[in-house]
Amino acid sequence: MTEPATNRTIFVSVASYRDPELVATVQDCLAKADRPESLRIGVNWQHADGEDISALRGDARIRIVEFDAAESRGACWARAEVMRLYDGEDHFLQIDSHTRFAPGWDSRVLRHAAATGAAKPIVTSYLPAYEPGTDCDGTGEPTVMVCEGFTDDGIPLFGQRAIDGWQQLAGPPRARFVSAHFLFAPGSFVTEVPYDPRVYFMGEEISLTVRAYTWGYDLFHLPDLLAWHYYLRQEDAKHWTDHTEPGAGKPWWARDRASRRRVVTMLRNATPGPWGCGPARTVADYERYAGIGFRSGTSSPECRSGVEPSSGAPVGVGAAG
Repeated sequence: MTEPATNRTIFVSVASYRDPELVATVQDCLAKADRPESLRIGVNWQHADGEDISALRGDARIRIVEFDAAESRGACWARAEVMRLYDGEDHFLQIDSHTRFAPGWDSRVLRHAAATGAAKPIVTSYLPAYEPGTDCDGTGEPTVMVCEGFTDDGIPLFGQRAIDGWQQLAGPPRARFVSAHFLFAPGSFVTEVPYDPRVYFMGEEISLTVRAYTWGYDLFHLPDLLAWHYYLRQEDAKHWTDHTEPGAGKPWWARDRASRRRVVTMLRNATPGPWGCGPARTVADYERYAGIGFRSGTSSPECRSGVEPSSGAPVGVGAAG
């Protein structure tokens, strides 16, 4: 296995919309790292009156941009704003603001990326779950992302399947899709696949996936347990629960409607440009690799079950997913 250099810096992107887990997430990210001095954490703190993150102030490793929550334009806009804080670090890690980490996560993810042998690897996963206020005891299973169908307007819907026999994996298995809540990539990702601030939420992950693949990034899943994600968040504020009426900006549903059209246009027409597809591969190349058809709204049995794709051999598109 190729060993990564030990002096590599990692920029960690954390977009947070009124999230009470933010401070604990950043603190755990630093506390569990083998080399916390090599981390640079960029935070977009979208907050309401009375919400406080003073525990993160004054740490030179943490860069914070903040907005009144009423000014927020959604998840992808928030992540785009975090990318503005990137300053040439060697690697890029995007997480959600409700995440917990395994000891030595930074050394381990660097080893996983090196083990792929790819020039531009993305290591990504839907993480196992944790609950706030309880110890993260290391349980769970690494998973692969699968296509579980399509929205009425043609955007793939994703789920996850546990990796059978993951303890025996020699390295990261190939992936078809990218998770937005754990995405580790070379630092070049920030300049080549910058977040499109006009994407709202639905379509975020398939847009990133296709754009990254056409820029020459190879996709892999985590082969073990490096982090955990808080999924339910039923009592927490969300952008779409706050932004229901015109106020400081458009209501969430107006942003979502325009965003969905933008994503579908990119998928079906290989849109170029700063928030479009790259020059290394085509969207058709990606469809053959993943076993998915954007115009037909179909996916292969392998795409739906999570069978590992080959390095580039086409996977036939089967019945509608």
